[in-house]
Amino acid sequence: MAFIRNFEYHLTHISIYRDGMVDCWGLVTFEQFKQKVRSKWVVTQPPQDAKVSVSFLASFTATDASYWIEPEEFIREVADEIEGLNGRPTSRDRCSAAWHAYEESPANATKEALRLAYEEVPAHNRRFILGDMDRKDHPIRRVLYPEQYLQV
Repeated sequence: MAFIRNFEYHLTHISIYRDGMVDCWGLVTFEQFKQKVRSKWVVTQPPQDAKVSVSFLASFTATDASYWIEPEEFIREVADEIEGLNGRPTSRDRCSAAWHAYEESPANATKEALRLAYEEVPAHNRRFILGDMDRKDHPIRRVLYPEQYLQV
């Protein structure tokens, strides 16, 4: 889901296809999709006081709204979907493999590979690498960012 800016902001489903095409009120290549996000035709965060339309359901003004997905992270998520649709490993798959490699051999090299893989995962999806919503990937973050877990 995202918003399409066409006079007002329309909440719409974004369809992603195995061949890399993306339907965002028109079928475009992945490269064109990135341009549409960067030009703010496709947005994840309508601006304050924007008129928002939810087709045939509601229309309202966005005030005091909270949004969790940054535009570049949305692009990364769509790229991951294309990879997954093609049976290739996603950033989450690569991060999970890096975590298991680190668990097998906790060395600086495997830790650095884990950090690179973890930071490749779209930020809003980094809580689910270990498949446990309750732990929110704390084991990974504890290894990578120990300063966040130091006792005061």
